[in-house]
Amino acid sequence: AETGWWVAGSLFEGCNCELLCPCHVSFQQRASYGFCEAIWGVHIADGAYRDVSLDGLNAAVAAYCPGPAMAGGNWRTVLYLDQSAPPEQEQALLNIFSGEEGGPWARIAPLFANGRFETVRKLQILFSSKESRVRKLQIIGDGEVGSLEVEAILGADRQGVAKIINLHNVIHGLEHVMARSNYRIHDQVLRFEGSGKHGLYSEFRWSGP
Repeated sequence: AETGWWVAGSLFEGCNCELLCPCHVSFQQRASYGFCEAIWGVHIADGAYRDVSLDGLNAAVAAYCPGPAMAGGNWRTVLYLDQSAPPEQEQALLNIFSGEEGGPWARIAPLFANGRFETVRKLQILFSSKESRVRKLQIIGDGEVGSLEVEAILGADRQGVAKIINLHNVIHGLEHVMARSNYRIHDQVLRFEGSGKHGLYSEFRWSGP
């Protein structure tokens, strides 16, 4: 059997900070309003956990960070997993996002309250991208539980998108595309929404032992 794991695809985020989110530059910096309400959307284009394929799966993480900086920890977090994933894929995703199998989430999970997700939910998760400038995720349970849409900001040439490069980040890829976000989470654990706020996306690759 194969050992280790890797996944690659699209990662996008929205939060209640104004653009650009200070926390994205460093978790040590104070959030725009002294706390953070954030959603990360994940579309895995390709990947494998040992010998289990993870191609085409979607996931999302919603978090409330009491602040004033994200480095302070005690985040309340919910992990949303693709309900189309059979048990072996579900367990693989849980191991990756919990940080139990190394990779970037192993550095983030210690910031969660009690070091773990408060809730893990399996729901329908729909991902779409259009015109290469938009990424959208919908989480659908009994009605829409949550959504995240980011639209890239045009750069100085009014044709290409505005990018941040060579910025250290734990989970994002090498080029971060700046965007505006609209997001909403209405769940038993977390309830928040925002529009025209900080947004960003990248093409990521994560791996673990």
